[in-house]
Parts: sequence; structure tokens; C-alpha cells
Amino acid sequence: MELLLLALSFGLRAFVFFVLPIVFFVLKTRKDPRIKKELEKFDGPVSLPLIGTSYRFIGKDSVALFNLITSEDLKNYGHIFRVWDLNSARLTIGKAKYAEKILQGTQHQTKSTNYKIFDSWLGQGLISSSGKKWQVNRKILAPAFHLTILQEFLHIINKNSSILVGKLQEFSDSNQPVNLFDPLSLCVFDIVCESSMGTTLNAQLQQESIYVKAVTELVRLLMQRFISPMLRNDFLYKFSSVKKRTEQAVKMVDVYTNKVIKERRNLLKNMATDCIKERGENIEVKRKNKAFIDTLLKAQDENESLMTDKDIRDQVNTFMAAGYDTVTTACCWVLFILGTYPEIQNKVVDELHQVFGSSGRAPTMSDLAELKYLERCIKETLRLYPSAPFFERQLREDVHFHDGRTAPAGVTASINLFILHRDPENFPDPEKFDPDRFLPENCVGRHPFSYIPFSAGPRNCIGFLQLLK
Repeated sequence: MELLLLALSFGLRAFVFFVLPIVFFVLKTRKDPRIKKELEKFDGPVSLPLIGTSYRFIGKDSVALFNLITSEDLKNYGHIFRVWDLNSARLTIGKAKYAEKILQGTQHQTKSTNYKIFDSWLGQGLISSSGKKWQVNRKILAPAFHLTILQEFLHIINKNSSILVGKLQEFSDSNQPVNLFDPLSLCVFDIVCESSMGTTLNAQLQQESIYVKAVTELVRLLMQRFISPMLRNDFLYKFSSVKKRTEQAVKMVDVYTNKVIKERRNLLKNMATDCIKERGENIEVKRKNKAFIDTLLKAQDENESLMTDKDIRDQVNTFMAAGYDTVTTACCWVLFILGTYPEIQNKVVDELHQVFGSSGRAPTMSDLAELKYLERCIKETLRLYPSAPFFERQLREDVHFHDGRTAPAGVTASINLFILHRDPENFPDPEKFDPDRFLPENCVGRHPFSYIPFSAGPRNCIGFLQLLK
């Protein structure tokens, strides 16, 4: 009898620990039949039971994964196709008229569930929040991105760029190869920290910075998870080493950010020149170097329920995430392009000489407006190598396309800029680097959603929107 009870007990444990998880996995990976029926009208890789199309990612590193979901998929399936990450359906879109249907209105502003990957770091910041929270965030942050405020940061950019030029000169004198991403990223760190947090990081002049190392590691780990269907699965992610390393990096970043918030709040309270009392009214006195964080602290003073300490931290972390990696990546690609095409580099140098001569002075905003050819080079670089190559939306309702096909509610719509920006209908000979694509006369008639390096519609980049004005 005891043996029978022991056997039953063992069998029950085996059922709980082995059979139930398998049953749960099978149920979780079942495809929604309605979504499956609609997506069968789109081309795409073969989908297998349970794992969908995730088998394609097995054994591939991050570079191979990126090549697969961009150039290889474009070649094999065209500018719009479907994939299945386990039971999660994703419609990859690389055609302007399809992208417009997703991005232009207010119906599809909810970011995809994949963005929850960044919640551990960014929380409910402007990038990851949705609905009412996003609307409140956008309204509060808009003044911080007014053009006059952005212009005040130019001297910060000039100061740190001058340090960068000195570092690059040292590398040049040594005749040793250097990965430009490293010195460029440190320069961007210094610029973003000073403009967003009001603190001088001096990353370019220090050998080591715990904060810089933590942010760099965090970006790498989160992007590793974002492009991997296996790591995007919460259940599988729990057992990966990536989770533990991500949590450690987040903790180090938050310690620094919390410290900066506390110090900045105390500084603003103690600065007699910032706010004076006159006839019972608070009068804010303008000062130079008004940092992004100041707007958040002011919003908290006015209504703490709308801007808690955690909200401030989320927004500061979001600003760093949005600025650091994307700007560094863009700068690297621009320099790569100029080095690859000497004739284009010479035209850029000639334009710089026309504007600055041999003065060696720091640029002003009016100077930047004169650098038309350099601007076109930057735009063409972002066409071929967008810093944020994907935007994703979770469809809350069906989207009916002009060709009679439907993207059903529940699907993730992934706007793939690498594919979108290479559509020959809008960019003939798309692999060719040609800055003159962005001459005003050559932009006439081009679909407005054919080139969207900063997204488009209501959830486009808030900083880019102000610069356009």
C-alpha cells in the first residue's frame, strides 16, 4: 500500500512538473484561427506547429538575425509579409501606403507587447507608455523640446564635440585603428547627460564610468532580447542569463539616476536666482542650461500625482535611451559613408570651408542651416541605415488595406524601415548612396510615409517634430 501511495505521489509530482507545463505551452502556442486565416493571404516563411517561424533564428548571432529579418526577408518575401513568433503573429510592413494606414491615425497608437521588454529600464516613459499616460507625458514634455530650448543646448554640443575632435586627433597621430563607436558614444553620453540631467559626466575625459558601462550593457542586452523570439518569451527569458545581467545593469543605472534627481531638486530649491518671491507670486527667472529634468521637476511641483519620482526617473532614462544609442549609431554611419565615398566627403569639406572658412569657430544655428549638402548626406544615411530600424504597433482593430487584404486585430504591425526605405517605387536604385535624392525638386511626389527615420503620425519623435517647425 505504501509503495502504491509512493508511486501515486511520484506520478502526481511528475504530472505537475512535467506534463502540465507541456500542456500549458501547447495551449499558449496555439494560433488564433481568425488571425491565421487572414494572414494566410500574405507571403512569409513556413510556419511550424508550436514554434511558428522561430526555427529560423536557431544558431544565429545578432548580426545574422538582423540580416535575416531585413535583407534576406526582403529578397524572399517582398515588402510586406507575415511571421509567427510561437503563437504571436507579426506582419512586417515595408511599403509606404501600408505603413500610412497603421501610423497616420489615432486608432493604432499602442506600442506592441514587445516594448514591454524595456519596461524594466524605461518604465512608463514616453516611448513605452500608451493611452492616457502617454498623452499626459507628451503634453508635459512638449515645452522641453521647444526650438528655443534646443538652441540653448548648442554650446553643450560644441564643447563636447571639441573634446571629441581632440581625441580623434590623438587616434590619428597614433596611426592605430580605432572603433569610432567608442569615442563617439562617450561624446554623446556627455551631451545627453548635461542637456537632460544638468550634470557633467565627463565620460570622454575619464577612464571608467560605472553609469556609462551599465547603460551600454543594458542597451546591448535589451536589444539582444528584442530581436530574439526565444528571449521575447517571458517564460523562456526567466531561465536565461540575460535576465540576471539586465537586472544588475538596471539597478546600477537607477542608483545614478535617482542620485541626479535628488541633487537637481535640491539645487533648484537652493538657487536664489531661479525663483524669487514678489508680491505673493512665484516668478521663475530664466537661466542658461535649463535641463530636461527641470521641466519634469516643475511638473511635479504643480501636480505630484501626474509626475511622481518614478515617472521622472522613467522619463530621464527614456531620454538617455532614445538619445545615446541612436545618435551614436547615426554618427558612425555618416562617418562610414563619408570615408567610403571620397568624392562625397570632398563636397562636404568644400561646403564647410564655404561656411566657416579658416576661422575654426564653433557653429551657430544659422551656420547649420547653411550646410545643405551635409544635411542631405545625413538624410540619405538615415534612409539606408536608420538608427531605429523598427516601429511596432499592437493592432486593437482590423486594418483594411487597399488591396483587399486585412491585418486583423491582435496582430503586431512591425514597420521595417530597412525595407521601407529601400522601396524602388520611391527610391530608384535603392542601394545607391545619393544625397541628391533629398533635393527639394526630387522629393516632389514622393509618398510622405516613404521616409520616416523618426517615425510618423501622432507618436513620432517629439524632438524631430520641433526641429521641423
